[in-house]
Amino acid sequence: MRIGRILTLFLAGLLLTLPALPQRARAEASCRLDGATLGEGAQALFYSARWVHRGQSCEAVARPRRCDGGRISGDSHYTYRRCIELEEFLGVNVNRRPDQLDPALLARTGTDWIRASADVLRYTEPRHPGQKSQKWQLSDWSAYTAAAQDRSAILNLMWDFKELKERLPRPGSARESELFAFLDTKILDRLAPSVRIITTGNEPFVNTLEKDQKPDPAWGGAIPLVVFYQRVTEHVDSYLRQRGLRDRVDIYVGSFTRLHTQEMRAEPAARQLLAWAAGTDYVDGIDLHTHVQTLDQIDKTLAFVSKATDKPVIVTELSFIWRMRKALREGDRLGRDFAARWGRDPNRLTHAYLICDIFGLQPGCAGRKVSQAEWDDFFRTRDWYIDHFLLRSEEIFRRYGVRGASFGLEQSRPGPEQIALDSRPWYLGFLFSPAAVLPGPGGEVPANYQYLDDFLAIQAARRAAR
Repeated sequence: MRIGRILTLFLAGLLLTLPALPQRARAEASCRLDGATLGEGAQALFYSARWVHRGQSCEAVARPRRCDGGRISGDSHYTYRRCIELEEFLGVNVNRRPDQLDPALLARTGTDWIRASADVLRYTEPRHPGQKSQKWQLSDWSAYTAAAQDRSAILNLMWDFKELKERLPRPGSARESELFAFLDTKILDRLAPSVRIITTGNEPFVNTLEKDQKPDPAWGGAIPLVVFYQRVTEHVDSYLRQRGLRDRVDIYVGSFTRLHTQEMRAEPAARQLLAWAAGTDYVDGIDLHTHVQTLDQIDKTLAFVSKATDKPVIVTELSFIWRMRKALREGDRLGRDFAARWGRDPNRLTHAYLICDIFGLQPGCAGRKVSQAEWDDFFRTRDWYIDHFLLRSEEIFRRYGVRGASFGLEQSRPGPEQIALDSRPWYLGFLFSPAAVLPGPGGEVPANYQYLDDFLAIQAARRAAR
C-alpha cells in the first residue's frame, strides 16, 4: 500500500513537470548558420548572395530569419550572414616578395589594395635550396601584415609541385595531411586575419606536372589537378569557418592563365575547375592572370570567363610579357634615333643593352643604371611597346565588370635564369624601376615609363566616381 502510494505520487510529479520540458529545451535552443549563432527567439538579417556588383544594394537581397526551436525559420535561400557591395580596385602586386611592401612606395601609389603569393612548398621543404635563402623567410611577411593594417590584402597560395618534380598528393594521404597542417599553422594562422581575399592557387597549370593535368585511372579517372585544388579550397573554407573568419575573407579559385588561347579553353582540367568554381556555393570568385601579346587577348579571356560564370573576377597579374619576349628573341635593336641621343650603337641588340649594358649580367659587362630620361626614351622608341597598357586594360576591365586588378610594384635585379633570350623579361613591367634607373634628384625611387602615371590616373578617376 505504501509502495503504491509512493509510486502514485512520483508519477503525478513527473506528469506535472513534462509540460515544462519542451519549454526549457526551447529556451536553451540555439541556431547556427554560416558561422553565426542565434539564441532562441533571436532574429538577424541573412542574404541570398555573398556579394552584389557595384551600383546594387545588399538590402535588396536581405531577409530577416528567426531562431525557433533550434531551427531557423524563413526563406531557405537566404543563407549568408554577410553581403558586400563590391568596389572596383587597382592594387599593387609583389608576388613572392612581401618584403618589398615599402611604406614609402605604397604611399606614392595611393592604393588601398596589396597582393602577394605564398609559395607554400618553398617553406615546407627544409631540403629545398630556397629555404636557406633570406628571400624565403616567413619573417618577411611582417611587411605584408603591416601594410594590410590599413589596406585590403589578397593572398594567393602557390603550390609549385612541378619545380619539385612531385606528383600531387592523393586525397586523405599523409602528404596531403602534412601540407594542410603546415598551411594552417604556418601560413593561415599568421596571415588569414589580415586578408580580404584568399585565392587557393597560383597558376595551377604552370605549377603542376603534365601527367597530373590529365585523367588518371589511379584517381578513379579524375584529374588530379582538379581534385587537389577542390580539396585545398574546401579546406580553406573549413579553416576560415572554424576560426570565425569566413565572414571577413572571400575565397577565389585560380589563378587561371592563357584562357585567351583555344588550347587552354579546351583543356578538360581548366574547364572542369572553372565549372566547379562557378557552381560551388562557397567559392566567391575567379582569379585570372592575363599575360598576353595583345590587348585583344585580355578581351578574349574575359569574354570566355563571363560566359562561364557570373561570379566576380579579379586579375591579380597582367602584362604583355609575351610580346616583350617575342621582340627580344626576334632581334630588336636600339635603332638610329635612340642611339644618337644617348651615345649608343644603333645596331646593339636590345637584349644586350638590357642584360649587359644596364644589368651587367654577362662576363665583361660593366652594367650601369641609366637616367630616367634615357629609360623613358627607350620604351617610347620601341615598336613593340603597348602604349598606356594599364589605362587601356582598365577600359576592358570596366567593360566586363572586373572587380579589381593588381600590378607589379617594384622591379628587382634580374637573376641569372633571366639572361637567356628564351626567358621571360619580367624585369620590364613594374610601377618602379630601381634596378635599371638612377634615383631621382632627391634620392627617390624612379618610376617606370607610363605605368605609375597610368596607375595614379586610374586611382584618381575611381575616387572621383565614388
